[in-house]
Amino acid sequence: MCQSVNLTTKGNTAISYCSKCKFHYVWQKSYVLTFSAVQFQFFLEEIRAKVGNEEFLSFPDDEERMFLPTPALEILFTFTKEEWYNFTSALEEANYMREVYQLLH
Repeated sequence: MCQSVNLTTKGNTAISYCSKCKFHYVWQKSYVLTFSAVQFQFFLEEIRAKVGNEEFLSFPDDEERMFLPTPALEILFTFTKEEWYNFTSALEEANYMREVYQLLH
């Protein structure tokens, strides 16, 4: 994995960026997503389209969560309302901070 800089941390979400290979790393509790610059922009647009259209369902532990599908149909990520807010906020902030970082370097 690259030597990256932390762009933001919100709740359980941390996002870092490597200026050499231009990869973004989205860290969650139990997984890490890696994106090229182009993939990150596509992912951000997909997430933006979901904001405001979330459907939270009651889980067996009585916590409400939403599903975030992945290209692998058998894998779904889940988020509580607070986790989803932190996740989406972190993505937006990281996008902005990466642009600032690129301007400075």
